[in-house]
Parts: sequence; C-alpha cells; structure tokens
Amino acid sequence: MATIGWYGPLIDLSEASSQIGHFVQLLVLVHKTVPVQYKTSRGGKVIRTDIQVGDETRPYFPVSIWGKHMESMLKAGNIILLQNLKVTQFGDAVEARTVQQSSIKCLVDSYESIHSEGANNLMKAHHIGIASKEKLKKVIAWVLRVEPILDKRVLSSFKRNQKSANWKFPEETQLKECLSLVEVSNLNNSCNASFFASVGEMFLPMHDPEFEEERMFIRSRICSSAYRNLAEDLICTGCQLCGAPLNSEFGSRIEQKTVPLYCQKSSNRLHVVGLIYRPFLLYVWDNSTYIPVVIKNKAAEILFGNIKAESVHSSYRKQARGQSINEIMEDQCRQRLNFYSLWLILLKTLLQPGKNSHLKFKVGVDMTKNWENGRFEMMSLSLPTTFHNAN
Repeated sequence: MATIGWYGPLIDLSEASSQIGHFVQLLVLVHKTVPVQYKTSRGGKVIRTDIQVGDETRPYFPVSIWGKHMESMLKAGNIILLQNLKVTQFGDAVEARTVQQSSIKCLVDSYESIHSEGANNLMKAHHIGIASKEKLKKVIAWVLRVEPILDKRVLSSFKRNQKSANWKFPEETQLKECLSLVEVSNLNNSCNASFFASVGEMFLPMHDPEFEEERMFIRSRICSSAYRNLAEDLICTGCQLCGAPLNSEFGSRIEQKTVPLYCQKSSNRLHVVGLIYRPFLLYVWDNSTYIPVVIKNKAAEILFGNIKAESVHSSYRKQARGQSINEIMEDQCRQRLNFYSLWLILLKTLLQPGKNSHLKFKVGVDMTKNWENGRFEMMSLSLPTTFHNAN
C-alpha cells in the first residue's frame, strides 16, 4: 500500500471531542468489530464495520470503518494505527470515521504476541515515527496492566461447557439465611446471604474534589427537596449488565480504578453500553447493627421498581428543557409515564424518615473486599411474605 501523508495530529482518545470536524491519527487497541451491510438507493451494497477501540486515556471509543479492504484487516486484540480519520459528532455522541484518505496499519496482532515478542521488539519491527512509538509503548503498557491474558484453551472450554474457573456462578455459591445483620457482619467466608433489614441512608461516595459532600447523602436531598441534578449524579454511561461505568468525568470511590475491558456478566464478554445507575451504597439496618450494601445497575433497577436509568434520564431531560403544551397533551393521550417523577416518589418512599418496613435482601459476600468497597453487594430484593421480627 502506498504511503499516505498525515492530515492531522496523533491524539489521545480523550482529546477526540476537541477535534470535531478535523483529521486525526489514532493508535488504539481494538475491542470488537461489528460488520454492517446494507443497500444504497442505487442498489449496490456498502460495507461498513463498526469497531470499538481504546487507549490509556479512554477505554472505549467508537470508530466507523468504511471499505471492505479495511474490514478484513481488523480483529479483536489488534493494536492498530488509524491514519487520517475524520472526527464527527451525532447529538451527544462523538466518533471517528474513515474517509477516502484513511488507512490502517496493524502494529500488534494479538495480546499473546506482546508477551511472546516483547514490547521493545514490537516497536522496533515497525517503521513509525517517534511520537507513534511513544504512543504504542503507552498503549501496550495499558493493555498489560488491565487485560488478563486470554488462554485459548480456557475460552474453548468455556464455549463448550459454559463454565470457567475465572468466572463466578452464583447458583454454585452457598446461600446462608441470616437472622440478623450482626450475623451477616460476622461472616468469615465468601458466600451469598439473605436477611431482613430496613433502609437507612443512600450514599454516593464520589472522589471528585468539586463534588460537595452534601450531595453525596441522597436521603437528605430527597427529604429537603434539594434533588437538583440528582438524576445526573446517579446516572452515567456504563455497562447495563455488570454495572461498570465506562465513560464519566468523575466516579464513585466504589468503582474500579481501571475500567474492565470485558464484562464478567456477559456470555460473550462484551459490555452492553448505555445509561446505567452509578454504583452507590445503601446503608441498611436492624435492631442489632447496620451494614453498607453496594448497589449496581441491575440491583438498582430492582430497588427502583424496575425503572431503567434510560427511562429516568429521558423523562428528566425532557422536563429540564421544558415540554410544550402540545407535547404534554400528546404524552397524556398516549398514557406515557413520567418516569423521572415516579422515580423521585419511589426514592422518597424508600428513604422516608423513621423506621421503614423490613425488606428481604439477598447479597453476595466477598471477603476480599472491605466494608465500604463492596464486601456486600445486592443481588435481589423482595417484600417479606410473612412478618419477620429482626431483633
């Protein structure tokens, strides 16, 4: 392939939003590739491949690859140099796409080749500039830091048996019925536990220095009607299956320091990206003591009456920008629910002052974590079918 000149700078993915409408060069890891085929108005087929890439500054970023010859060069695990991409924006989403001047160069074929050949040898093997070599070095270091090496034999076994030693299956974990929270707090082994408790406080432990401490205590905000920006604080972009935030300006202290590249809750290990409830702590108590329970996206949906974060955020944004009278009448005619208002009512009910009714919690207990960082993680919640005296 003929050498093509650079039409723009080599950038980190975190800088993409400042380059909208311009050409850029990207040196990134390929997470996954999704081929797309469709017919044009003239009847011919157009081939496009949507890929998800990442680097040490932003783990996930979308790129659209146009052209069948380029698609055949890509696979998950590649580290590639994408030349002369155009950064575009659709609504709030920023992505990059190839144009006629674009080209692709594969620098690293797979994760395994990093270990078999070594980072230094890989960088010497390619005739790339100093800036590209420095960027490649950073991307390789990032991959080695966050990506566990995938053993092909283990993956093959997993596909055949749907079971791997690196994956946890809740149905195989022992369930302990606990009579009090003291019994839960005194557990010595990792397990699943069920118990009755009341909700005391909902806490969002943010690490952003500009995030006021008062905003972290959700109960006081709800009870005092000071819930401005509450939906924005509690909802972010992330994986709808495992609940890991994937792209946020600030995060919770109970979130992982490094975004997981693969989803442990998905059969194909790919994240399902969308709006999710940010992980938070729910302090629950009985007459003996209290414990903090981590609530992630799926558990939060259960807690909030099966209302998804996307529904809440959509209603919130519509209300924030103000609907016209016609839009309000149309919603009423179509019997659309205002999920944001309903969500606030559920929060107020859940966090009302005084002794709330007992609920039955089922949590996963991970003894490798401390109390404030996920030792107890909610799996399910139900109303007690019979009266339970939790003394």
